[in-house]
Amino acid sequence: MKRKQIICICAAVTAAAATAAYLTFENKALQLTGYEYITEKLPENAEGLNICHLSDIHIKSAAGKYGSLLKICAKQSPDVIVITGDLVDSRKSDVGAALGLAGALCDIAPVYYVTGNHEERLPAELYLKLISGLTDSGVHVLDGRCETITKDGVKYNLIGLFDSEEPDVSQIAELSEPDSVNILLSHRPQFAPEYAEAGADLTLCGHAHGGQVRLPFAGGLLAPDQFFFPEYSEGMHTFGDRAVIISRGIGNSLIPFRINNRPEVVVVKIKSAHAQ
Repeated sequence: MKRKQIICICAAVTAAAATAAYLTFENKALQLTGYEYITEKLPENAEGLNICHLSDIHIKSAAGKYGSLLKICAKQSPDVIVITGDLVDSRKSDVGAALGLAGALCDIAPVYYVTGNHEERLPAELYLKLISGLTDSGVHVLDGRCETITKDGVKYNLIGLFDSEEPDVSQIAELSEPDSVNILLSHRPQFAPEYAEAGADLTLCGHAHGGQVRLPFAGGLLAPDQFFFPEYSEGMHTFGDRAVIISRGIGNSLIPFRINNRPEVVVVKIKSAHAQ
């Protein structure tokens, strides 16, 4: 074999190895992303809620390694952990593995959960097994209902929407409490303006997987229901004094890779607008 051919082969192998390493990093290396939501509803000296937000974990088997996820969550000392859907993957689900992770998260902080489109696609038997198992593990399943928690004298009203291609946003007004910080959990982010308009002070969503591939200056490339160049694929979006925060998610589903779009654990700290 000629020297030039050897150099070309070595270069190709090196490029392939570098590409594989990059894709592995982009798909597996969890990133911690922090946001602050500032509201008039907290008095000056109140210590606001600290929320760990997970979405789109897409557990397919017990082989998944979630130790780093648990360590990151624990290190944040959250008051609550919220999961905004697609804990499992409907194409290849391991409900036992999902319940194991949920139970481990409950050991860190109270867990609040709403379903996503992948849970809704599960066969009825698996769906019931998942929901009953989560409840038995101590997870607060909020589909179509709300629960209020209190920290430092401030009430936080956690509202959950059933996943749907057209979610019933009228439930937000029905379940909201004017004297509480109303926090909505909903899987689909494309209805962000409607969530805010209906009365959710802070909304947490997922579903869009960050646009799968993120392009410089252009953002996400493709997201479910929003198609190419989605408007709501990640990050914090404000609507007056209300906000919607969208997680890029943790797992993958139909498209098995991410580019320039690492999986993330989102931490949201609620703070007072009156703080000095």
